[in-house]
Amino acid sequence: PELELIREPELSIVLLRRKGWTAADYDAWSRRLLAGQVAFVTPTSWEGETVARFAFLHPATTNAMVEEILASV
Repeated sequence: PELELIREPELSIVLLRRKGWTAADYDAWSRRLLAGQVAFVTPTSWEGETVARFAFLHPATTNAMVEEILASV
């Protein structure tokens, strides 16, 4: 309920907003995921606002992997 899809996905890119988060929150979350070797998800800017950017590149990415990342937001 705290996540919002910012725009319909194109190709393999999905942008999400976490209600109430700042740029520092996205940065800390991204660093935790990378340090835990869970995922490499980088913050990006959309219309001047920092948001989460998912780029699905690996063909073996599973729904379970995506759910694990989303659960950490």
